[in-house]
Order: sequence, then structure tokens, then C-alpha cells
Amino acid sequence: MAGPGPARAFITEHDGRAPGSIVAPTLEGSRPLLVEVQALTAATAYGTPRRTASGIDPNRLALLVAVLGRRAGIGLGSHDVYANLAGGLSLDEPALDLPVALALASSFRDRPIRPGTVATGEVGLLGELRQVSGLDRRLREAARLGFVRAIVPRSARAGPGPAIDGLEVIAVASLREALERALA
Repeated sequence: MAGPGPARAFITEHDGRAPGSIVAPTLEGSRPLLVEVQALTAATAYGTPRRTASGIDPNRLALLVAVLGRRAGIGLGSHDVYANLAGGLSLDEPALDLPVALALASSFRDRPIRPGTVATGEVGLLGELRQVSGLDRRLREAARLGFVRAIVPRSARAGPGPAIDGLEVIAVASLREALERALA
């Protein structure tokens, strides 16, 4: 990936491809900002599973856990779930739904996300993916920083839109389809 800058400030560097991590192109106002979403799942050691969120809405995390179980075959009901935005950032943006869900599934299956991949999109209760605002700005910034693949909601790329040089845009309709395309 390309050099340092404010857009990369919330992406951590670590050796190898770690399951449970993906980069999300977000918007802070109108400025694109890439942030690493990290998740960890572990079998519950005690009765009630924990749901811990840092930097994201804990209610949204609980909803994504339910959708993953019901619509994508990722049953986390007996697992502790931890989700975090790297760098202590706190965001309230629906576009984080897909990256959080992919990070959770990656951790649960112990399979890393394909290298060079970013993801953005809102996840509905039926497991469908919904369009996010400013998609082209988000994707241009990801390409500028060296990412080569983006998983986005299909509806967001329905019509002819500007191609992003150097970025393979994978448009998917559902969370299940996104999981198939994202996991290495």
C-alpha cells in the first residue's frame, strides 16, 4: 500500500494476514478516511456470551451478529464477540456494517480477508447490502493508497459509473455473497 498520510492514520501495520481484520473506506464529513476494522470471536467460557464494541455502536454489533447467524450461516450465539476500530477512532456510519460483518466472519472461520481488499456497505436485516453515500470518493482513496479490490453493494454499482483505475470493484447483493468473495 502507498505511503503515509492522514487517510492511512487508522490502519495498523502487522505481520502477515490476520483473520478478523479488514480496511473500511469511510467518510469523515466529505473527506475519505480508511480505517482498520478488527474483530475477535471466541467460544464463550461462561454462560452468557459477551458483545464488546469499541468505536462502533454496540447495538449495531448485536444486529450484525444476528444477521450473520440467520442469513449467512455464521452462528456466533455461543461465542464472545469483540469488534474494534483501530487507533481509538469512533464512527457512527452504516457503511461500517459490511466490514464489521466480514471481520467477524473472518475471525470465526479463522480465515483472513484476501490481501489488498477494502469493503463498504450497509447490511439490512434480510442480509441484503445497501448503497452508501460517496462511494466513488471512498474507492478512489482506497485505490490511491494501494488497495486493489473493493467489495461494495451491487445496487451502488448498478448503472454505468466511473471505473477506478487499479481497483477491482466487486459488486455483491448479499452478505453471504460478500463472504464468499472476501475470505481467502
